[in-house]
Amino acid sequence: MISLSKSLLSLWLLALLVACAGGPERSASAVSDEGTAVEKPVELPFKAPPPPLNELNEDVVFNTLVGEIAVQRGKLDLAYRYGLQSALLTGDAEAAERATRIAIVLKRPDLALKAAQHWVELAPNELQARQVVIALYMQGEREQEALRQMEAVLTIGRAKGEDGYLHAMSALSKSKDHGLALSLMKEVTAPYADDPRAGYAVALMALMWRDFPTAEDEIAGVLERHPDWTKGYVLQSRIYQARGDRAAARRALQEALDRMPDDLLLNEALARLLVEDEAYEQAYGQFQKVERLRPEDADVQYSLGVLAMQLERPEDARGYFRRLQQMGKHRNGVAYYLGRIEQQQGRSDQAVQWYKKVASGEFRYDSQVRIAQTLAEAGRLHAAWDWFQGLRIQMPEKSVQLFLLEADLVQKYGTPDQVMALYDKALQAHQGSEDLLYARGLYAVGIDRLDLLERDMRAIIAQNPESVDALNALGYTLADKTGRLQEALALIDRALTLKPDSSAVLDSMGWVQYRLGNFARAATYLRKALALQPDPEIAAHLGEVLWVLGEKEQARQVWKQALQRDPESEYIKEVMQRLTP
Repeated sequence: MISLSKSLLSLWLLALLVACAGGPERSASAVSDEGTAVEKPVELPFKAPPPPLNELNEDVVFNTLVGEIAVQRGKLDLAYRYGLQSALLTGDAEAAERATRIAIVLKRPDLALKAAQHWVELAPNELQARQVVIALYMQGEREQEALRQMEAVLTIGRAKGEDGYLHAMSALSKSKDHGLALSLMKEVTAPYADDPRAGYAVALMALMWRDFPTAEDEIAGVLERHPDWTKGYVLQSRIYQARGDRAAARRALQEALDRMPDDLLLNEALARLLVEDEAYEQAYGQFQKVERLRPEDADVQYSLGVLAMQLERPEDARGYFRRLQQMGKHRNGVAYYLGRIEQQQGRSDQAVQWYKKVASGEFRYDSQVRIAQTLAEAGRLHAAWDWFQGLRIQMPEKSVQLFLLEADLVQKYGTPDQVMALYDKALQAHQGSEDLLYARGLYAVGIDRLDLLERDMRAIIAQNPESVDALNALGYTLADKTGRLQEALALIDRALTLKPDSSAVLDSMGWVQYRLGNFARAATYLRKALALQPDPEIAAHLGEVLWVLGEKEQARQVWKQALQRDPESEYIKEVMQRLTP
């Protein structure tokens, strides 16, 4: 136990200030006679007790200091005891709050409730204090006390001009008894049917717990009483989305927009929903409507620019991003996308200049990589390799990933010897890296180095016997390129046991069964693989098996559907040229 002499603590009296309960909350909404803004007290519903007269003495200093030392030393039980005593001596709401949070960390709801009750007493208009007390009352199955606190939250919210319903909902959302919490929320909001925010909060709570019938009923009731409250239609749309009915989600917003076509909230909600649904053309048109309603909004301009990029309209995108550049908004995103446009149009110097302006944020890393890609595309291979080397020095944690990206570029613009030399260098720096071994092994297949493929995959399997990717890659290659079919079958079978729903492994199993002459069994595996992943290589395999089985019309249908998805597929073209007359 920590013990300190009170006589020694008297030395701290002139240096230590202990905060006491604050004065009334204030707002800068008032204006003086001279026209300058002045602070005006907000009329709050509950009165805080006056602070104790003994604002600063040895007991105060002792309890405060010992509580702080206990926190630093991890003695949270002592920190709670002395912290709460400090709150009682000083009337300091912040000290009561700290004691409450310490008790919560200690997982002592009884102690937390005791401190939180003092917190509410010292700061009766503090919404967060009321929320914590509500949560603790619910945890202790004292719902009537929780209900009274919720009513206080609504009263405080009205006085502060805040949405007390959402504050009450937030407090109840921590309850494990969802049914009871919803029941209390309905009870406390029932007298306020004329306020759409009340039913909205109930619907939002039901949505959070995926109680879709309750959520739909509540928001429908709100909209019946308040048909022009657009926020309700947005929530209704979100409820439909959450239950998986995206058509109904769109319809809810569109029907509301038919009546209120110039409502900004509804137009923006529909635009974002269309983006989520990957209906980019429609989303682009919808965001243009939002732009007309809010022409100076930087976020809307940015959304239009990104959508224009998605729709391959670089000049339109350039216009939006240039506008944002003039506004001084979204600097990193603007530089990144303008760099993308210049790169696509073959202006490598300009692209590099833009990418270098991306100073931070989500596009920083990709911009740095794209500088190397742009240099390689312009034929400046050595500059690209030097840039990758510099990035690995700057970002050692991404070294393996950068080697892999560099290897992709070398494969595209360099020679096989340069590729192999880079992989050797990478594996010297990262011995035994599964990612590097796997990438080199796959590359080795393309240059007819099956010995290297086998060596690398077996090295991975030796380190990680459950590496599905290595087992599958080695098994498939042996089945496709060699006569070692039983060995291939054993490897693929191990992979399928580990990952039975992998379309890639199912394809491999189908292919090895085909090579073994088990055509019907092969078709079964390949059909399942294609159902999981409509990949052209799988479709090529299935079509070939069906062709051999004599089901030639079915084979043609499989290939036709694959070509509709991927008209340039080399897999489909090769098998059709080989098998069809």
